[in-house]
Amino acid sequence: MAVRPITFGDEGQVASRELLRRLDALDPPAPKSLRARLATLEALDRQHGGSAPLELEGLDDLVGGLIGELHDRDLVLGVALWSIRHDVPIAAVEPVVNALAERSNAAASKAELSAVYGLMQGVIAHLHDRLAPDLERSNPERPWRILHANFAITAIRTEDPALIDFAFDALDAALPDERANFYAEALALALSPRIPAAVRERIESRHLKWTAG
Repeated sequence: MAVRPITFGDEGQVASRELLRRLDALDPPAPKSLRARLATLEALDRQHGGSAPLELEGLDDLVGGLIGELHDRDLVLGVALWSIRHDVPIAAVEPVVNALAERSNAAASKAELSAVYGLMQGVIAHLHDRLAPDLERSNPERPWRILHANFAITAIRTEDPALIDFAFDALDAALPDERANFYAEALALALSPRIPAAVRERIESRHLKWTAG
């Protein structure tokens, strides 16, 4: 039987303590004002629980400021996950999307890619109500577009058919004006012999679906 250590607090509380530990390990050290604001998130977890919805005034500004000022990828994602756990809006979307892209690019295994995929799925669900209208369609760098494209690319790299199908469905719904081009570009890359046949077939099917007309 494996010996399991006892942890104090729920998963959210443990995660927020780890955020502070990671911040304290930075070299050079983070500004004291930045640490104080991150410590506020940890204190709220201790007071309200690590996953309780919070409707306290100013939390979205606090989170947005932290995400905008933190330059460590994992810290940015940690604050974003804190927001998701507490149902707090994320105003600073671009740093989160960039951090997810960096994490996906750095993944060295299918398990790491699947973990990033899960993070992206959670962020997409959290941002859906705010960004789903996608009114800036003239901007190819808009976060909603980049997030869904990266979600689909990460799914392809996992080579997991179920994950691929889900991400493709999400992209089709979110980017109706761009799905044909996306699958055309993906298909060109999928012709590589290194791409498994099951992955290539899924890309071919979407490409045919959105270009047949």
